[in-house]
Amino acid sequence: MLRPALTLLLTSTIFFYAQICGAETSRTVSKEEVRQILKNNPELIFEALQGHEEQLYDLLQVGLEKKNKSRIREGRLKQLNNPKIAALHPDRPVWGSPNGKINIIVFSDFQSATSAKADSIIHELLKKHPEISYRFRHNPLGLHKMSLPAAGYYEALALQDQAKAKKLNRLILKNRLAIKKSGTKKLDELAEKCGADMKQLHRNLNSPQVKARIDGDRKEARKLGLTASPVFLVNGVTVTGAAPIEEFEEVLRMIREN
Repeated sequence: MLRPALTLLLTSTIFFYAQICGAETSRTVSKEEVRQILKNNPELIFEALQGHEEQLYDLLQVGLEKKNKSRIREGRLKQLNNPKIAALHPDRPVWGSPNGKINIIVFSDFQSATSAKADSIIHELLKKHPEISYRFRHNPLGLHKMSLPAAGYYEALALQDQAKAKKLNRLILKNRLAIKKSGTKKLDELAEKCGADMKQLHRNLNSPQVKARIDGDRKEARKLGLTASPVFLVNGVTVTGAAPIEEFEEVLRMIREN
């Protein structure tokens, strides 16, 4: 570990420096004396750190990560009093409890690798907390040409059968690379696998209802200031990207304690 090593190095350096300067070394050097020596001789710090650059870098990274986590936590505490509230749309698919006191709404992109990774994390959370209501919304960022077609298939099937649409939702995320390669052919295959009425699905694809849902989600994402995908709103508190399940658990604790 760097901290004990750094302490030893600095102590040794200061000890020998004190000897050179003729200081009394039979007693323990006080914290104030160490501070004064380092203040007057900052080069001692650099001398002590030579050969330990990698450990120092690791320590700095840990410090930055702690600072970033602290900043994120402070932001979330503020959001508890000023949450980003998205529409629930009770006529659209819900995972978990339809009437849960904790609502998680994700604004996502079906072709995003991070969205695909986050999907498995959120469903792991739902297994642990079935009382949560989870809803899926669209915020394709324009980086993938199959994002909007995939969104259309999901919403078209949701108009037909919400249970089948929920299955399709997960399959689309799990098969994003195959969809990127094969396009609507793969989407048709996945929809059929979910038991979709394909004639009805293709009719719904270009319907005003499907377009309105996708456009409405994108407009709401912009209104909420969401510029990434995925972004999860946990009772209005944001969790961005494929955050570990522990981070979601922490937000849940914050909400319950507030």
